[in-house]
Amino acid sequence: MESKDMSVGMYTPTVLQNALGHPLHSEQRAGEVLPRVLSPLDMLALFIAIVIFIPNSSVVQAQGAGTATYFYWVLGTVTFLLPGAIVSEQLNRFLPVDGSIYVWTHRALGPLWGFLAGFCAWFPGLLGMLAASATIVTLMHGIAVQIQGSGLNWLATPWQQGVAVLVVLSLSGWLARFPLTMLMKWAKNIITFYCAAILVVGLAGLVWLLTGHAPQVSPTMSSTGIGQQAIGLYGVIILSLLGVEVPLNMAAEARQPHAAKLFLRWGPLMALVAYLVGTFGVMMVVPQSAASLPYSTLTAVTLVFGMPAAVVVGFIFLVFFLFVIMLYNMSFARILFVAALDYRLPSQLARINRHGAPSWATNTQTVIVMLITLLIYIVGPLLYPGDGAALSARNYNVVQAITTIIWCISMVILFLDLPILLIRFRRLLARSVSQLIAPPWVLHLCCFVGGVASLMGIWTTLSASWDSSLISDEQWRMTIGVSTIVFLILGMIAAAYPRLLSNIEEQTAVARENARLYRELQVAYTRLSELDQLKDAFLTTTSHELRTPLTIVQGYLELLKIMEDVSAEEQREFLTKACRACDELVVLLANIMDASRIQLDTAALHLTSIPLKEAVLSIVDLFEPLIKQEQRTIMFNGESDICVRADETSLKQVLHNLLSNALRYSPAQTSIQITAAIEDGDMVRLSISDQGDGIPLEKQSIIFEKFVRLERDTHGEVRGTGLGLFITRQLVEAMCGTIRVVSSGIKNEGATFSLTLPLGKDGSQ
Repeated sequence: MESKDMSVGMYTPTVLQNALGHPLHSEQRAGEVLPRVLSPLDMLALFIAIVIFIPNSSVVQAQGAGTATYFYWVLGTVTFLLPGAIVSEQLNRFLPVDGSIYVWTHRALGPLWGFLAGFCAWFPGLLGMLAASATIVTLMHGIAVQIQGSGLNWLATPWQQGVAVLVVLSLSGWLARFPLTMLMKWAKNIITFYCAAILVVGLAGLVWLLTGHAPQVSPTMSSTGIGQQAIGLYGVIILSLLGVEVPLNMAAEARQPHAAKLFLRWGPLMALVAYLVGTFGVMMVVPQSAASLPYSTLTAVTLVFGMPAAVVVGFIFLVFFLFVIMLYNMSFARILFVAALDYRLPSQLARINRHGAPSWATNTQTVIVMLITLLIYIVGPLLYPGDGAALSARNYNVVQAITTIIWCISMVILFLDLPILLIRFRRLLARSVSQLIAPPWVLHLCCFVGGVASLMGIWTTLSASWDSSLISDEQWRMTIGVSTIVFLILGMIAAAYPRLLSNIEEQTAVARENARLYRELQVAYTRLSELDQLKDAFLTTTSHELRTPLTIVQGYLELLKIMEDVSAEEQREFLTKACRACDELVVLLANIMDASRIQLDTAALHLTSIPLKEAVLSIVDLFEPLIKQEQRTIMFNGESDICVRADETSLKQVLHNLLSNALRYSPAQTSIQITAAIEDGDMVRLSISDQGDGIPLEKQSIIFEKFVRLERDTHGEVRGTGLGLFITRQLVEAMCGTIRVVSSGIKNEGATFSLTLPLGKDGSQ
């Protein structure tokens, strides 16, 4: 069963995916590339890590709403978190894919909006990693405060905080490279302790009351009307409840089709209970003056259970938030991963390491967050040394506010995706009711309520500064508004990246094609020039070589015509010489014809095992009259049973050309040596050596080309077309052999033409 869990799955489209038509590449590939290992409990653990930031129980105290805070926690859950869970579950039922909102919006609104929605969901994830890292630093400071008191000055300067954040980010980035199964096993254990620590915070409030202490905040319900304070509190609570859709960034990696159902149906209730418990503990125990501090949950535990218990709870929170950063990194990296699979980002971001993790995407995110950290905690304070910690705090609040707005924009788009799909496929869904998790009117209502809540989150974030002592309301609105617009413009530019890349690639392709055509034109021009040179050489050689025998024939015929007293013996001599000249013409024309058809005939060769000695002697016999006339000696050295694998006709033509050249280009009364031997076990080397003038070294590399003749031969008595050796090489190579010439170029030392052919079956071994 374990091997099955670790396997990757094939793409199986849902009813709506079939109706939508051709799927995105990421829809098909993500579940096949990444292992399907996530269980329902894993998805629930992801939800807790993303949504339940218990230090937010302290943040809401800064709004001073008293016990009305409980009401706003319930209101935020009912109007935002619960609709978000319902809509996300329905979209996941339609499109269970990695990248969630990126793919959902792409399918609902098109690729441009899909990428923009993905950017609006991804960028807050990076800032969430920074927020969790800063929370760790705050908790470290808070633990130290519980141990040594509030006078501690540890991690007080921005650069110290920045270094600590960088270390935390590096560690979490390193952890994100490991196998998902191992990380989720650790995460579930740590989250179990985290939930227990939250209960300890709530229990501190209960014990505080049971031991006779008065609550620090009056239990009387404060005003729940609509005012600036209520609006600010609602906005902060919306920020605390963001992220319900984030675990679905990894939906394609779930073992079961509906693994997300557990966290989507029970997660909102768990988040509400956790925040109510944390808020209760802080509100009952911690004085109003310290309740808004980020580590007030630890203060509550210290006041009731003592410092050691607070240290243990603080340590659990520290480890939990370290894994939160890692899980943020893993979850949001899936958006980069699927966008790269769809070729909307560089393809390197779709690479996975040996553990099956998209390490390029996680490393990229880690580096980006570290750069933001350097700007906020180190570069900013260096540029403005007078502001110091206030500048870092102000920048941190601005970053968090931008996170809220951009994330809420992504939620507005999410709440828009579902109505569009419901309306577009209403007839299909009327026939496939099982595809809906609730009646359509309920889904539309959730989209409306959730969309309004998201817009309220944007408005409340912009309406007033979170800390007017650091930044005024007017400056806050200007800074947050302009920064958000800038980031959205960056997102839109990034959304247009594929189109720009496509245009660049098209232009590059045209340039490459033009370059290819130019190269081909150059090659064709060079080839035509070579052919033109060959044509000139052919015409020069042919006209010269044909003119001589034709002149001889014409001369003897003219003599026979004008000489009336020629004897019969002289007539026979004239005719014999004219016939020889005609024979030369036939040989010249045969060579020209052979050169023109040699490449066509080589494919039709019939290779058989041929006794080499018999083939050589049969060619020698053809030249016997000339051999006797010139008093020559031809010697064959080699075993009589050597066979070669060759085409018989082609082999004899090769032997005829080589022996003919040896006889023509060496003086009379000299010998010609023919040797044959087996070489390398499976080849036969045949060499023909003469005692002529040889071939100059500089000409040996081109002697086998078309129409190549030595300059001395073009003005000598021996005629030829310069095609014989070219034909010989073509035939030898067609029979899987090689040919070469060895000569010193010194007169009377001659030349040796040596060729190799495959050994025949009957050859000696």
